[in-house]
Amino acid sequence: MPEQQSIETNDTEVVIVGGGLVGMALALSLAQQDIAVVLLEAQQVDSNTEVQFDDRTLVINPSSQLFWQALGLWSEVQPHVTSIDHVHVSNQGHFGVVQFTKDELDVPQLGHVVAAKTLANVLLKAVQQQPLIDHMQPAKLLEFAATEQHINLTVERTNEHQVAETVAVTAQLMVGADGVQSAIRQQLKLATAIKSYQRSAIVCNITTSQRHHNHAFERLTAYGPMALLPFNNRFGFVWSMPTAQAAAMLAADEPTFIQQAQQQFGYRAGEFQQLGRRSSYPIYQIKVPVQHAKRVVLMGNAAHAVSPVSAQGLNLAVRGIKRLSAQLQMAKAQGQCLGSESVLQAYQQASDADQQRTLNYTDDLMTWFQIDEPLVNACRSMGLVAVNASLSLKKALFKTAGGLR
Repeated sequence: MPEQQSIETNDTEVVIVGGGLVGMALALSLAQQDIAVVLLEAQQVDSNTEVQFDDRTLVINPSSQLFWQALGLWSEVQPHVTSIDHVHVSNQGHFGVVQFTKDELDVPQLGHVVAAKTLANVLLKAVQQQPLIDHMQPAKLLEFAATEQHINLTVERTNEHQVAETVAVTAQLMVGADGVQSAIRQQLKLATAIKSYQRSAIVCNITTSQRHHNHAFERLTAYGPMALLPFNNRFGFVWSMPTAQAAAMLAADEPTFIQQAQQQFGYRAGEFQQLGRRSSYPIYQIKVPVQHAKRVVLMGNAAHAVSPVSAQGLNLAVRGIKRLSAQLQMAKAQGQCLGSESVLQAYQQASDADQQRTLNYTDDLMTWFQIDEPLVNACRSMGLVAVNASLSLKKALFKTAGGLR
């Protein structure tokens, strides 16, 4: 057992529990507004910073790109991204496609794809260099309690000498950015709506016989959407299907998996070749209608989770970070307490419409295209044809998916 010792209280303005992408991005955004932050992350620092073939990728939409630019980080991220210049959406077994191109929409690109590890490395470096952020890692939240003036946390941290220390942290506001299984959300007993799609997403990386030419593909099937996202000399592949079938495909040998995936997806991206390590995730939607309690607010997957096929999760969280940072900056300028009920209510009211719109959009992907009836199939196909023929509709959809509304 490591030696245990206590140290004094650490006073700050905001404490963030969860030092993943959302937690680090929020900490940097607040520090940019001269708000002092303690950032807690329970996991050890990952010393392996080199991007591998099997590493997970993320989509950075236009709204998120503006956010990373405002933080001064885009110049560090940009050399490692692959742009999306063309998106092809098709409906398996039926006529009608929609194609989005950067030239038709008159934009530099439709989005970018980046390795999650690359973005994490850039954020971690910036966090470690920011004097207004006290980054504790590894540090585990043991308990917390809100008073009229503060929120008090008890934290166990392992220092550089591998000695376990008990740290008392006092702040005006605590942010729970501790993921989809948020222990903070559960302890607060905040009502949570969970919708299971009885589907799982298999995620892996794959190479094809053709160069991707910065094209992304979405294939809508009765079992759920499939997506190919261009990155470097490969694609990131997401395949949603009934959970029992996903277990079988996860266990299938590589030739069988490739043959089945090719049959469902088709050959628009060429023949599937090298397959990376496969992972599987249950697909469900989580919405917390009231995302704050006394001196606590939830962010990211702790507050809302959507299907990974939609590529909306981190982008939705980034928009929440921008709104919370703006509210806290305004509160500080006006001399308000950052954890006051009025500040947290204002943040929620500013976020509700965007969150619901995104949840509806991703829910439609998982439900509307699974109805296999002749009339519905015909309506879907006609809808795709109508969208493809209308530049104004394409622009509206691009603004929604790009977080620009």
